[in-house]
Order: sequence, then structure tokens, then C-alpha cells
Amino acid sequence: MTVGIWDAAVVIARAVTYAATLAAAGGVFFLFYSHALLDACAGPIRRLIRTLAVIAALAGGSMILATAASMSGDAGGLADVGLARMILQAGEGRASLVRLIGLVLIVANLTARRPAAMALLGAVAAATSFAWIGHVHSLTSVLRNAWLPAVAIVVHLLGVAFWLGALIPLLMVADGTNRSRVAAAVGRFGTAALSVVGVLLAAGVVLLCLLLRDVTDLWTDGYGRLVLTKISLVSCLLALAAFNHWRLTPRLFAHDERAVRALTRSIMAELAVAGCILVATAAMTTLTGPPALDMSH
Repeated sequence: MTVGIWDAAVVIARAVTYAATLAAAGGVFFLFYSHALLDACAGPIRRLIRTLAVIAALAGGSMILATAASMSGDAGGLADVGLARMILQAGEGRASLVRLIGLVLIVANLTARRPAAMALLGAVAAATSFAWIGHVHSLTSVLRNAWLPAVAIVVHLLGVAFWLGALIPLLMVADGTNRSRVAAAVGRFGTAALSVVGVLLAAGVVLLCLLLRDVTDLWTDGYGRLVLTKISLVSCLLALAAFNHWRLTPRLFAHDERAVRALTRSIMAELAVAGCILVATAAMTTLTGPPALDMSH
């Protein structure tokens, strides 16, 4: 598999679009269920979400331009209106429109400590906009039970947004001086995450079963090897989350000052691993295709 400079640009732009969109949407979720514990952090978190929404919109546009350049093979594709129109008509236009509407709803309705219903609606729309295009979306046209991949990817995206969107806000909360609030916010996220992780993993397993022909694809197929890389990274992320929940959270409630520093380091590590996961996901959706959609087999 040869990867050109414009292919790499598409992967980077797509990964940034994933990260900023899902983090913005998840930040709204975090504000909604933790608003009573945030105190002075609520304002900075709202500003963070608005900034992420702007980055998501800009990165989405850059992704379309980079895709056009990748298709043409040179920088001339950046100004090729015909290629851009083709990309938008192929499904990216609908996904981008849904995402943009969701981001606008988020930015326009973050006026109070607890997000309004329209902000939550925008968060759901933005996070699930990726379900309108891509390999999973393609499965709906070839499977008898077309609803199954659609439901699985929507659940998966919302779960990822919930997790990813809480990480930076938790870092901001950990910088506060009220250690009881820090412990309460981390504990509330950890308790909710237990259920979310279960649903997230179940949806991920369903998607893998749909996208792969059999387990040997994980080491014999290019797409499968990327999936295996992603599974390894997710395992690292779950290990960090388990350490936070079972070891650090009790120490936070005991007002252990060292636990706050350890929590900060652990969340930074989670962010780094999550970034690698999103890059791997972007590579999966850009550079190769799942074996289940390879009609030559």
C-alpha cells in the first residue's frame, strides 16, 4: 500500500475532524451530567467546546480539499471545483452538512451552565454525522439487516464522544483547588463510563463482525492489520481508564494530593492513546477498505 503526501494529508485532516467533532460533542455531554460540580470551570469548558467546534468545521473543509488533491495526484486538485462537487455528491456533502448544523447548534446554545436541549441535539447530530458516509454506511446497501450496522455505528460514535469529550474537561477540573469537586467529577464520569464502555465494546464487536470476513483477516489483510492496531490501542486506553477508576478515584476521595498529579498524567496518556486511535481509524477509512466489502472474494 503506497501512501502519497496527499493521502497522508487526508488522514491527518480526517483524524483532526474526528477528534475535534467528537470532543466538542462529548464536552456538551460532560457539561450536561457534571454541571453541578464544575463551578468556575464551566465557563472555560464552554469556551473549549466552541473552539473545538470551529476547529472541527475547518478541518472538515480541509479534509474535502485534501481528498480532491489526493484524487488528482497534485496540488491542482485543491482548486478543482468538479472534484470537490464529486466528493460532496458521493456522500461527504450530506455528512458535512449534518456535522455543520450540529456544530452550529452547539455553539449557539452553550449560554448557560447546563447545555440546553438544542445543544444536546447538536452534539448528537455532530457526533453521528460520520455514520452518513464510510465503510459502515456502505454495508447498509449490501446487508439484508441494513439497520444493524447503522445502529452499531451510531452507538459506537456516541460512546466515543462521551469518553473523548470528558478528557480535557477533566484535566481542567483537576487544576481546581476544590479537591472534593475534583473527586466528585471524576467519580461521576467513572461511574457513567462503566456502562458506556460496555455498550461501546459491544457495538465495536458487532462492527468488526460485519466488516471482516473472519478472524484471520486481522493479520492477513491490510485493513485487518489496522483494526488489530486499533484494538491494541483501545486495550491500552481501557487499562488506563481502569487504573483511574479503581486506583486513583478512591485516593481522590481520600484527598491524596499525589493522586491528582497521577490523574493528570494518566489523562494526558489517555489523550495521546486516543489520538493514535483516531489516526488509525482515519487510515482505515481513507487508505483501504474492509474485506466484507471486497466483492472479488
